[in-house]
Parts: sequence; C-alpha cells; structure tokens
Amino acid sequence: MSIKGTLQKVFTRKRLVLLGTYFIMLVLAVILLDQFAMPWYTKHGEALAVPNVIAQRFEDAKELLELQGLEVIKGGEKNNAQLPFGYVVEQNPRPNRLVKMGRRVYLTISSGEREFQMPNLVGLSETNARERLKSYSLLLEDIVYRYSPEEPRDVVMAQSEDQGTLVRVGTPIEITVSLGEPTENVIVPSLLAKTLDVAKRELQKAGLVVGKIRYKIDEEFIPNSVLYQSLDAGTEVAHGDTVDLLVTRFKQ
Repeated sequence: MSIKGTLQKVFTRKRLVLLGTYFIMLVLAVILLDQFAMPWYTKHGEALAVPNVIAQRFEDAKELLELQGLEVIKGGEKNNAQLPFGYVVEQNPRPNRLVKMGRRVYLTISSGEREFQMPNLVGLSETNARERLKSYSLLLEDIVYRYSPEEPRDVVMAQSEDQGTLVRVGTPIEITVSLGEPTENVIVPSLLAKTLDVAKRELQKAGLVVGKIRYKIDEEFIPNSVLYQSLDAGTEVAHGDTVDLLVTRFKQ
C-alpha cells in the first residue's frame, strides 16, 4: 500500500475532526491556566502587609485581619490609660510588616486604667502632699484651709479619698490643711497679678474672706488676674475681714 493510502486510512475525516477538537480544548485550557489559575495560585503564595489595628476595638480588628486572610489570636491584656477596655494596644507582627497569608497575628487588649491604692497624705505638709499626688498622677482638685488647735499649721488633716482606697490615674483629690491656732489678727497677703483662684486660696489660707469681685477689661494682662485688692498687702487686720478684688477680663 502506498504512503498516501496509509495516511488516508489513518487520518480519516472523523479522526481529523476529533483531533481538531482536542487541539482547541488544549488551547483553551492553556489560556484558562495562564489567565486565571496561575494568578490565583501565585496570589496565595505572595506576601501581604499586616494592617494597623492598634486603637481599634478587638472585634473590628479581628474582622479586618480575617478578611485579609490572617488568623487572629488574643494575646492577653495590658493596662493602658489612653485606650478603654477591649481596644487593641499592641499587635505582633507589627503594622505594615510583610507576611504570608494565614499568618497568626497576636493582639494585646487594653484592660483600662491601672488601679492602685490611695497613698496617705495626712501628716504631710501642703507642699509634700502636692508632690506626692503628682508622683502618683493624681489631680489636686481643691484645698480647704481650717483652723485647728490640735494640728500644726500647714499640715494636711484630711483627704477626700481614704488611704488604701483603689483609685485611678487622674482621680481628683481634695485635701484639708490646718491653719493652726485661731488668731485675732492676720496679715493680708499680696494678691496682685495672681489669678483669681490663687487669690481666693491665699485669702482663705490667711483667714480672710473674699468680698466683692469686680471685672475690668484689660488685654495687657492675663484674664482673671488680680489688678487691685481693697486691703493693702502686709496690713494687719482682724481675722475674717473681707477683701474686695478687681480682676481682668478680655473684651467679649
């Protein structure tokens, strides 16, 4: 049999159609693999940047990270005065670090402000009490001055939060300071250029009473500064006398 005859016998019309179909299917498969399957496979192997979830609620941070294909692990709690309970204070790996998909991300959650025992201020001088409150990051809200025959002058007699009470950073504290033995006459303190709050405290500490407060527009001085006092500084007057004040304010 001739070669032509052999080829005609092997490559029949039916076989040629079938081979053509197979070829087209192979071309389509290559195209699909190149355009879709390989990019999908490659993407699952490439690195991604870890989103920054610090200062976010744990639930929101967890959802965001899991949408990126990362696994979230709650890594414990930590005291934090700036972030309330349940917010992320630390993350590991750090934000923007490149990792593989499926990587575990450990989140540390805020347990809120740290509580601690209120220190003892009774028996300290006013200055030392101020310093101790500052060292504990507590707020001195007010000072009340009272005469006391039993306590020396300038000694703290009482505090608004008892020693040992659990308090937080920034808790406002009021202290009561002794003025010592009551006296008939007192010396008027100098109040000029002091703020109104300081002037009131100085008068109370001296055993005097704040009288009328008048205001004057004067933009050369800090607002609420004392420009005038009705009793001259250094004058000896009776305990409980009244001192009127003239205080600055800005034009409305």
